[in-house]
Amino acid sequence: MKRGRAGRPEKPISRELRTNAQLAAFLRRRRALGDWTYEELAEQSELFSRQTLQRAAAGGMTVPSWEVVAAFVRATSPLRETDAELEHATKKAKDLWRKARYEQRQKTMPRRPEPPVLALVRTEADLAAVLVELYERSGAPSMETMERRAGGLGILPHSTAHRIITRKTLPYTLAQFTAFLNACDVPEQRRQPWYAMWARVVGMSDTELNRELYQMRVAQFLEERKRPVAETSAMPKAA
Repeated sequence: MKRGRAGRPEKPISRELRTNAQLAAFLRRRRALGDWTYEELAEQSELFSRQTLQRAAAGGMTVPSWEVVAAFVRATSPLRETDAELEHATKKAKDLWRKARYEQRQKTMPRRPEPPVLALVRTEADLAAVLVELYERSGAPSMETMERRAGGLGILPHSTAHRIITRKTLPYTLAQFTAFLNACDVPEQRRQPWYAMWARVVGMSDTELNRELYQMRVAQFLEERKRPVAETSAMPKAA
């Protein structure tokens, strides 16, 4: 498809939310680099209109959904951009989007007490506070999104996720706590302090924690090994 000119100058970015303005500037730079019009981006994304994509790059108090931001980034990926470069741009956009969502909710929702740092968490109230903060900093995803990210239907039902973020319950099993970390997109390499904090609150020793983590990872490894085997067995044999 032929690319068009970026078009007439846009209105200045609204800076009511500092981080949303940074996100909007990032999206505009990508559009300008490819010289795309918003009509062309809408054609590329197929899911969102020109107006929706244009609003995403406007700034202001309304933070676009992650789906819109992700579609904008993909639509502005030129042919010369490698998969690794697109992945890097997507991660950058997601980081900006999460910060924008956090700032938006901080400004529009009742203020919460500052949660303790992980190393100082000792009580269930502390644990509840840091889980709510984690949820907010992950972009406050919908309960349906959390259930999907958690690893499958029923592992972290959206009703349970809602009760956790409203401080009506806590994840009392390692599997459910891990599902919550999955739902909040906590990278695997950053989870050890979270596990140590959780074990301290629920009264699990380091030995018990390490044993359960090992068993959980072995079970996950075995489950992942089954998938390609099943796919291979379903393939027709060569003549």
